[in-house]
Amino acid sequence: MERYGTSDVPDPFACSMEAVKSLAARLSARETAELDHAAVEHLIEVDGREILRRFFQDHLDLRAVREERHPPSEPVLGADGEIRPYRERGHERQLTCLFGKVTVTRCAWRSRGRANVHPADARLSLPHGRHSYGIKRLAVREAVRSSYDQAVSAITDRCGKVLGKRRAESLVVEAAADIDAFYHHKIAPACTADVPLVIRADS
Repeated sequence: MERYGTSDVPDPFACSMEAVKSLAARLSARETAELDHAAVEHLIEVDGREILRRFFQDHLDLRAVREERHPPSEPVLGADGEIRPYRERGHERQLTCLFGKVTVTRCAWRSRGRANVHPADARLSLPHGRHSYGIKRLAVREAVRSSYDQAVSAITDRCGKVLGKRRAESLVVEAAADIDAFYHHKIAPACTADVPLVIRADS
């Protein structure tokens, strides 16, 4: 896979790499050598999750810089079909993902008296709420196995404190909203007198 050039931003993943070096230093420290395997496993799990969160955050920050430096060549339109001619930098929103909480910074395209448009939201396919689709998928998977309390506990064990019980319930309800439409699409339409009947039999 061809790598995207990062020369437009100096060291975009410097923060992430510092976290990697910090974990490596802790693992090579003399006091860590005295720990049992379970303690070292827990150390890697917690610090490793933070490293993944930082990589995600650095990636989002890199996209934000590129959006500022390379605006779209075509006019930005709103859902109403009207052009948003003015760009305003630095609009932030929070996203809770499998690794923790990150901040998505992007440009808002504006017009007086009309709702802002954020093209980066569509490119990232961001959810309407704060929780990522990865969290929603995990909430549904855990909820169908047990109670909501146990689902939240399992998610906290894996991701840290990213989801409460009430929000877990609402995520599962949102995920189930399309079930009727899905099965309705799968049901074959009723046959009429104009539909030919074909019978196939061996021998």
